[in-house]
Amino acid sequence: MAKYIIHFTANPQAWPTHATAAVELWEGTASAATALLDAGTLSTIDWTSNMEGYATLEAASKAVAIQVAAAFFPFFTQTIEELVPWSEASAAILAGVRAAAEG
Repeated sequence: MAKYIIHFTANPQAWPTHATAAVELWEGTASAATALLDAGTLSTIDWTSNMEGYATLEAASKAVAIQVAAAFFPFFTQTIEELVPWSEASAAILAGVRAAAEG
């Protein structure tokens, strides 16, 4: 399983302008995100401001990560990247640097 990080940002243009509707949408969004955490689909959700943050998950493919994130579109936009563990990434980087040095 690969590990993915999702950077999410609220899309204010998609949110309702009526306060009651905005609260209802937020309550539904928070409930859905909590359910994904409780089910183990998402590993973490962390906020960096009141409009954006990061979530992590382990999935068989990026397509699965996209499917999870798509449930929150258009109210949040997302960027999804695969995280490569240090042991794998450092070995690959070193091999690439050595190959480039050898010409």
